[in-house]
Amino acid sequence: MSDSKTTGLDEIRLYAERHGLKGLPEAQFARLAELATTVREAGLAIPRMPSEEIEPAHLFTVAPIRGLK
Repeated sequence: MSDSKTTGLDEIRLYAERHGLKGLPEAQFARLAELATTVREAGLAIPRMPSEEIEPAHLFTVAPIRGLK
């Protein structure tokens, strides 16, 4: 999607701090920023329903777990 946004390292540092991850190495902050972009792109690709009253039940199926009776 063209609506992709790169998460800045400052945003990632604030996010990590809010979740108790202080003092991480810079390489880990950079990796978190990469992952944030990947997760955002994946989230944008999920089809959205036009209304919250319309549930996407037809999009999901649940297969039975083998061996359980």
